[in-house]
Amino acid sequence: MGKPSLILAAIAADALPGLRFVQVQEISEPEDDIVTQLLLTDQGQQILLKSPKSALALTRLGLEVRALRVLRNVNLPFRVPALLGESSPGAVYKALAFDYVSGRPTPLHNLRVDDPLVANLGQTLAQIHSIPTSLVIDAGLPEYDPALKLRERVAEFDRAMETGKIHPALLERWQNALLDVNLFRYQPTVVHGSLSSQVILSEANEVVGINNWTELSVDDPAVDLAAIYADCSPEVADAIALAYESLVRSDRNIRQRANLYFELSLANYLLHLVTHGSEAEIAGASQDLAALHADLVEGRLYSLSPTEIAPSAPEVVTPISQAASFTSPVTIVTEQIEVIELPSGEDQEPDKN
Repeated sequence: MGKPSLILAAIAADALPGLRFVQVQEISEPEDDIVTQLLLTDQGQQILLKSPKSALALTRLGLEVRALRVLRNVNLPFRVPALLGESSPGAVYKALAFDYVSGRPTPLHNLRVDDPLVANLGQTLAQIHSIPTSLVIDAGLPEYDPALKLRERVAEFDRAMETGKIHPALLERWQNALLDVNLFRYQPTVVHGSLSSQVILSEANEVVGINNWTELSVDDPAVDLAAIYADCSPEVADAIALAYESLVRSDRNIRQRANLYFELSLANYLLHLVTHGSEAEIAGASQDLAALHADLVEGRLYSLSPTEIAPSAPEVVTPISQAASFTSPVTIVTEQIEVIELPSGEDQEPDKN
């Protein structure tokens, strides 16, 4: 639920003294853990005001601030937000103000293979993945080890399998892929981590801005491609991947992992709904997986078999059947993460006394 207008005005004035706000638009959903409003000043300037609902959300905002500080030192051809101000320690609500990156959300699901934006999207991914990893690591942002990430995905697979709601043929497909060490030989790169049609802004067949940098990290480059595969047709996703591969030195199995991650995201969503969702939502997620199985039966899914042969050096991977020793997700935590200069607290509601 949004904050009353008078409280909102006070928060904005505290974070950005000297500006007068004449209009506010709520752009976050009620279930979001960060309340986001678009503010308009009397001078026509648009500003995003973000207020966390919990300490975890506050930490995510702190990570985004760190990420944006990294991006200030990188020459990117598209715009990213910049931190303009933050509420004082004594403010009733914690809030951060960012400049608004204008542009239209990119309708990835409507793109055609011959659309000029397809090549530009591949270039955009290549530019993000070409950011020096040292900048991200030195800023205290997450760096994920490939072996640990694989174990995390194995554990997620096991929990999804236990729901009994996924066709055995899909489970076998994913199991075979997760057990093949050849598929997971990649060089970690800088990734955005949460790309979507709403995050990628475009105009005139060109990406002009990208928002939501809370997941900036050093990870598998296939993570960002998987987000593209989730929103595009297979043909368009492959065209974007081709444009990407023409600009960066990627491993030969990046498309297989991207497809695997996308498919597993459907299983993970079902797993989330089994615990937190309604029966209708669970039924909808089950239908998505049933459609994926139909594509598998019809031979429409991308092969997950690796195209690169492993070197002769032996490597040990824990079989999925023995994955009980790491049933909890593996999380990389850096003690150097500095959130923001704001007081901590679980509850972001105002003091009613």
